[in-house]
Amino acid sequence: MYRDAGRNFGLSGYRLLSRVVLPAAFPEILTGLRIALGVAWIVVVAAEMIAVDSGLGYLVIDSRNAGKRYDLVVAAMLTIGVIGLLLNLLVQRVSRLRAVRWGFREES
Repeated sequence: MYRDAGRNFGLSGYRLLSRVVLPAAFPEILTGLRIALGVAWIVVVAAEMIAVDSGLGYLVIDSRNAGKRYDLVVAAMLTIGVIGLLLNLLVQRVSRLRAVRWGFREES
């Protein structure tokens, strides 16, 4: 519908893509990015637990195995959670920008 409306106004090619298609798709793109960031963060931490000698995942495993330092385990887990929350909030903030909410009616 948006594409047809843009064509009725004489838009074609690049201008139709940049002024109609991308702004209409951007909210859904950000939703996908939000989900992808969460999964990517989980994968990074899990990979650190398995294959590396540094990072928060390694800190969790190493602290548990070497000396039962559960205070460090909990601190690393809280840090992992806070970083994940901050990534989520960042994408949420971007998705609330007026330029991104194209096509949505604002409540007054």
